[in-house]
Amino acid sequence: MAITAKAQARYALHREAREHILGGLGGAAGKLNNKLTAWWDLDFPGFQAEVRKALKRELTPKAQAEWEPWLAQQRARHEKLTATIIDGETELNARVYRLFDLTDDEIKLIEESTKYKYGEA
Repeated sequence: MAITAKAQARYALHREAREHILGGLGGAAGKLNNKLTAWWDLDFPGFQAEVRKALKRELTPKAQAEWEPWLAQQRARHEKLTATIIDGETELNARVYRLFDLTDDEIKLIEESTKYKYGEA
């Protein structure tokens, strides 16, 4: 299924980016904190702050020039994959709703309970 492939690609991106961050900034003893683990949620100043906090590193101007576009590129890839996943899930949900001939109230109930369950509310 296309949604699963995109989700797997996004997971691989998460893993590869975390490894890149640790390899480039963390050294052997480095460990990512929760915010760096979810790097896609950070803008560049936030990324720098978390590198400073978790990895005890200051990014030199040269390193900033390398890491800022890298982070922007990875975030764009993440956003594209996420949008594709959401679009696929939305279409799949619509098909299921039609298949079971659900009413608007039933659909609303399902969507509200699902969003709450997954922390999207």
